[in-house]
Amino acid sequence: MSKKRTAALGAGILSALVAGGVAFAPAAAATPEDSAYALAADGLVNITKVPHVVGEGKDHLVHTELPPGAKSILRAGVFNSAVEEGYAKASTTDAELGLPGLPAISVGLVTAECDDLTGATSVADLKIGGQHIALDQIAPNTEIIPEQLKGLARITLNKQTDNGDGSLTVSALSVDLLNGTQTVDLSTATCTDKPEAPENPENPEKPEEPTAPEKPEEPTTPPSEDDGDDDGDKGGDLPGSKPDQDGKAPTPVPQPGHLDVTG
Repeated sequence: MSKKRTAALGAGILSALVAGGVAFAPAAAATPEDSAYALAADGLVNITKVPHVVGEGKDHLVHTELPPGAKSILRAGVFNSAVEEGYAKASTTDAELGLPGLPAISVGLVTAECDDLTGATSVADLKIGGQHIALDQIAPNTEIIPEQLKGLARITLNKQTDNGDGSLTVSALSVDLLNGTQTVDLSTATCTDKPEAPENPENPEKPEEPTAPEKPEEPTTPPSEDDGDDDGDKGGDLPGSKPDQDGKAPTPVPQPGHLDVTG
C-alpha cells in the first residue's frame, strides 16, 4: 500500500470517528506528589527506586548491595527516605559506587532535602578512585569532572529540576556514564508547595462568660410565732374552753386576776 493511500485511509477513518461523535480526550495530567528515594539506576544496570516513599511515610534499608550478588554496583550502610505534605528527604550513608570501567566513587553521607519547593543537599567525604574531593557550599546543578573521569562520566551535585507540574526534584549526587548509557542517582527528594496555614485574627473576641443567677432576697423580719388565735392559749386548750362529755357547758374555772363567776 502506497504512502498516499495509507494517509488517505487514515484521514478517512479519523473523519468517520469525528462525524460519529467519537471524541479524543486529552491525556489527564498527573497530579504532582511528594516523594523520596535513596537510590535509582537506569541503563545497562537497572535498579528501581529504593526505598521509595510517596505521599507520606518513612522507610529505610540497612547494609544493602544492589543489585545483589557479585555484579553489585553499589554498597551502602543505610538508605533512608521520609515524606510528608510539602516536604521530602532522602539520605545515604557509607556508600560506594563501582561502575564498570570507572574508578570507585565513595561518599560518607549524601542527603537531599526538598521543603516547600526549596531544595538543599549535603555531600560529605566524597572520594573518587581513593582521592578526596574538596567540597564547600554546593550551588544547584554543580557539575564536576575529575581527571579520573574525563571522557567517561560526569558527576552533578545538588541537581535540581523544575518538573513543570508544581513540584521540584533534588538529587544530591547524580552520575552520568557515557552520555546517558548508565545513570545513577543517590538521595533524591521531590516536593510540592505546602498548603497555606489558616489565618488567625489578631484580637479574637472571647465568648461571654455565663453569669451566676441572682439569689432571692431573704426577709429582714423574722416570722411571727403567733398562729393567729386570739385566745392567748398559744396553741393549747385552756381549762373550761370545751364542753364536757354530755355536751353541757363547762364549769367555769377561776383564773388568777379575774372575778369569780357564779352559775
